[in-house]
Amino acid sequence: MKEINFRKGLINLLSLVFILFAQGIVAQEVYTLEQCRKLALEQNKKVKIAQEKAQASTALRKSAFTKYLPDFKLNAGYLHTNKAIELLQHDMFLPIVPYNAIDQQTGKFNPGIFQEDPATALKTWVINPETGKPLIDASGNPVFQQYALIPADQMKLDYKNTYYAGLSVMQPLFTGFKITETYRIAQYAEIIENSNITLTKAELVNKTDEAYWRVVSMNEKVKLAQSYLELLNRLVFDLENLYDEGLIIRNDLLKAQVKQNDAKLKLLKAENGLTLSKMVLAQIMGVESDNLVVADGVESGLEKESLPYLASSEMVDNRVEIAMLKQKVSIAESAQKIATSRFMPDIFLSGGYTYLNPNPYKGFEKKFGGDWNIGVVLSMPIFHWGDRVHTLNAAKKDRQAVQYELDEARELIDLQIRQSINAYTESLDKVAISKLSKEQAKESMDISQNHFNEGLIKLTDLLESQLDWEQASNNYIDAVIEMKIARTELDKATGAIYDYPEMYNQENN
Repeated sequence: MKEINFRKGLINLLSLVFILFAQGIVAQEVYTLEQCRKLALEQNKKVKIAQEKAQASTALRKSAFTKYLPDFKLNAGYLHTNKAIELLQHDMFLPIVPYNAIDQQTGKFNPGIFQEDPATALKTWVINPETGKPLIDASGNPVFQQYALIPADQMKLDYKNTYYAGLSVMQPLFTGFKITETYRIAQYAEIIENSNITLTKAELVNKTDEAYWRVVSMNEKVKLAQSYLELLNRLVFDLENLYDEGLIIRNDLLKAQVKQNDAKLKLLKAENGLTLSKMVLAQIMGVESDNLVVADGVESGLEKESLPYLASSEMVDNRVEIAMLKQKVSIAESAQKIATSRFMPDIFLSGGYTYLNPNPYKGFEKKFGGDWNIGVVLSMPIFHWGDRVHTLNAAKKDRQAVQYELDEARELIDLQIRQSINAYTESLDKVAISKLSKEQAKESMDISQNHFNEGLIKLTDLLESQLDWEQASNNYIDAVIEMKIARTELDKATGAIYDYPEMYNQENN
């Protein structure tokens, strides 16, 4: 019974060990370059910031379009006053004109009737008995016989509580093209922000590629350091046997052991470098670095590398920075047109409906009453001490400055493209030369090993040939990685990086 339990326990323990080992293997995530780019684009905060800004610019563009449409406003209010409104300061007297003194055709007072009909004048004016003419008051006006009294105390508007409500609409008819140019500026800004997403992604892809190939480089250098250490371990083992048999002196063994220790240090540095490189790549991707494994090696894709194309002006225009600067030039041009429009009138069509209490349309009755209105409003600037002239001059200078900025960017990008092409071409040559050196060093090391085994050369010659092979292999790794990074830099410089599928996978998903 005890034996059965022991077997079950042993089986369970072995199963647990196997599961843990299997989990350790599964936990290792192997990432291709394309997967690293995709994860980096999904996790990066700068890309998310650029996307949010692009969405904000879209909202501003939509907001600018609404300026073409009528503006509706609802107004309402309440006003309390302390004093009554007095229309007359004192009582007023209105002279009474006889009916026949009114022109029947025009409905206006006809003073000539008094000369044509003296009887009417006697009934209308007060006649001075001494002169026989109308009596004149202190103001020089003739005195009428009858006056109508308008008492001042009856001409008060004692409405201390006033209510009003109304709906108004304002439709721009002509604003000197301010609205049109403002909308265009919003469109250009939206294009710039969307282009900035592409630019941010391109920079991130370039950064990811560099970090990825650094990991590949350190992987290869760890393998190289291990191979170099294995060579020296076997050599030291053989030399120890020879030393024990008295066939070599201790100094030869010590020389090999020193090289062995150097190889151990190189392996330690390579392993530390690999760990740090993985941490950098993992941080860009937003994953853990402990079990991160890259799929490519130093030989991956070398057969696809070839001499690049020649630089051309079309490559300069492919750059997102140029497209963004072109939009900035367009914005400056629209700003200049807006400055010019300040010299033009603004014309609006206005309309509305207003409710008032007291009702002025019905004897100021304490009830709501309303009326609609429609009109045209014109605002024309006349003079403001040259403000508009100075603003227009500033807009012209800004526009010219942006144009200079675009011209300079074209020159710098053209130079960058040519430098990138030269750097990539040079890196291809370095790969070819270093590969040949690596093969020759390997052949030389093998020959030296055979000659040493036959006693034809000294130990120092063998150690030197092994070191030459290690250095040649290390140079080859550096040359390949330099070429990979140079290719990404070239694609970034020419704008070819924008065509990478990973640049758009995130949006399509």
